[in-house]
Amino acid sequence: MVNVQPVIGNAIENLMPQYAFLQFHMLTIEDKVLEMLNFSGGTIAGLSLGSWLSILKSKVHAFSVCDDPDYFYDFVQGLLDGLEAGVDSHDIVNIQNAKGLGYAINTPEELKFVKEVTSATGVVLDPVYSGKAAYGMIKDMTENPKKWEGRKILFIHTGGLLGLFDKIEEMNSLVGNWSRMDVHEDIPRKDGIGKMF
Repeated sequence: MVNVQPVIGNAIENLMPQYAFLQFHMLTIEDKVLEMLNFSGGTIAGLSLGSWLSILKSKVHAFSVCDDPDYFYDFVQGLLDGLEAGVDSHDIVNIQNAKGLGYAINTPEELKFVKEVTSATGVVLDPVYSGKAAYGMIKDMTENPKKWEGRKILFIHTGGLLGLFDKIEEMNSLVGNWSRMDVHEDIPRKDGIGKMF
């Protein structure tokens, strides 16, 4: 059985906050933890380097939802070289492709997965980033159970909820009876000058 715990944060292109984040959370992370995320290049570089420099020494696993893994290995390597880290990106991170049909293009199975995770856990995934990454992770766990056996997983959800708005029509049949909120009237400012919208 795999234990997956979501952590919600912001995807930022800055290595130091990511390293600090990992150092802080190492206080509660046990051995054999594997970090999983959907990511920007800076986020994965920071988490990978943070893990490599720490006592954790866990190889970070990531799922790419837009470009191919080679693009991200090269991007991460550029950041590592810029920091003179002295490490090869392939040694500290495993990047797998989870873009499926393409960036922001979903299969019905991916959309259903996003809905089911949200319904079961209360953690809202979007179909563009976090949903594709989580779907890729669960698919890999199903197809390669020995690879994941006995591991504790920390899935880092780096955002992307605005991707839901572009998928309203595609997800409509999955969420049932709902409607978009429309503001039909202008709302005056408190001081009576101008309009808010």
